[in-house]
Amino acid sequence: MRKRVTYHSAVFIAILVAAVMVVLDSCKPTAGHVLGGPDDSLEIGVAATTVDTTLLKEYGLTSTSSVLEFYKGNGASLAWFSDGNLLPAADSMLQMVREAGAYGLPAEAYKLAELEVLRTELLAFQFTTPDRLDILLTDAFISMARHLAHGISRPVASSLEKDVSDARLLSEALAKGEIRKSLESQEPCGEQYLALKKELKNLLRRQLDPKVDPASTQSQISKLNVNLERWRWEAGPLPERYVFINIPAYQLSVIEGGEAVLQSKVIVGAKSTPTPVLESSIWCFTIYPYWTVPRSITVREILPKMKTDTGYLSRHLYEVLDHKSNVVDTKAIDWALYDENNFPYYLRQKEGRENALGIVKFRFDNPYGVYLHDTNAPKLFSRKERALSHGCIRMEKAEEFAYYLVKNDTIYSNPLLLEQYFRLKKRTEISVIQPIPIYVRYFTAWEESGKIVYYPDVYNKDRQLVSQVIL
Repeated sequence: MRKRVTYHSAVFIAILVAAVMVVLDSCKPTAGHVLGGPDDSLEIGVAATTVDTTLLKEYGLTSTSSVLEFYKGNGASLAWFSDGNLLPAADSMLQMVREAGAYGLPAEAYKLAELEVLRTELLAFQFTTPDRLDILLTDAFISMARHLAHGISRPVASSLEKDVSDARLLSEALAKGEIRKSLESQEPCGEQYLALKKELKNLLRRQLDPKVDPASTQSQISKLNVNLERWRWEAGPLPERYVFINIPAYQLSVIEGGEAVLQSKVIVGAKSTPTPVLESSIWCFTIYPYWTVPRSITVREILPKMKTDTGYLSRHLYEVLDHKSNVVDTKAIDWALYDENNFPYYLRQKEGRENALGIVKFRFDNPYGVYLHDTNAPKLFSRKERALSHGCIRMEKAEEFAYYLVKNDTIYSNPLLLEQYFRLKKRTEISVIQPIPIYVRYFTAWEESGKIVYYPDVYNKDRQLVSQVIL
């Protein structure tokens, strides 16, 4: 359990210590404040002590290498002071840290309490060794910039290029005196992110109302925090045309020019077999596909039924194949001889309306072996909670989506040909002339028609993330 010190106590202790240090330091020769190790040291400002690598670690900086690179680039000068006076930019940075919660970030990540104490010390004593405050402000800016751009819980690989970029961003912000503008320029600019951020600010303001119980909105605030974080994980703006599947919403949307041109209910993986978050491109689909049953489903779910029901395979249109893909005569097989660890065959379900994949399957490359497909159990779409599959995504409007994919095709297929293929009821592979990006994501807060909708955390991913975003 964390030990907490009240703000006033912290200020008093810090002021007392500072006063003692001022007296003691006045008797010491002036030395440089060293940032880094013995082989990579750096003097900063006018200091009366020397800080080695061990003490630097005690600072608990979030972006140590970037801080070091920044001060190397500015000649080891204090960045937030001029002629011994604190620049307005410093107070702007401190205010950004105070308001970190409005961006879905924890102020504690940027050492708010220590910054407040150091600022108070400066006002009270005007000390001549302000290097610690300078360093912490620099670290706060660089860290917040990274967190706004990439998220706080998704590590960003440190590189010289990234460090220089961070240093340049801070240098430009200080030169222009535009701390807030510079930091906000690192945020995602999508409509969903902005809508969630606006709602977060509204809820935080509501909590300040003495008539409002803070606990009544805390759950929503937590959801908004983790979903803002997820948007910061995105690599960049979404393309002009794409398929977007939101797992907790059980919803698929085809987007063109920012507008949904097709929407469909979907069924996603059960809690025990969750649908993975991924991105790829749909490049092909199959009409009246086979279903090659995964081994795990075969031996755990179907084999026990085969042992007790001799007609199970034929009723469900299953074929038994050997390792050379030859169809095996099941009459000569004693299923009692086989179990989960000893099963030399695999099952394939024939094409048709009774096939588990339905009459159309859409393929996209991914390491999880999942795909998007129709279903032979359309009644399941009437359920509110639809986490029911083994990981693949079942789509209610699969046929409509197939027609959408070929609407502009003049090479491989077109709507008229597709209609003929459906009538023939024959297995047919169709290439997509313009592969469409597909994004499978997990958002439990979403703006719809001007209102924020909160979805159940079906895979408990919010719970896992909230501890990283809310310190």
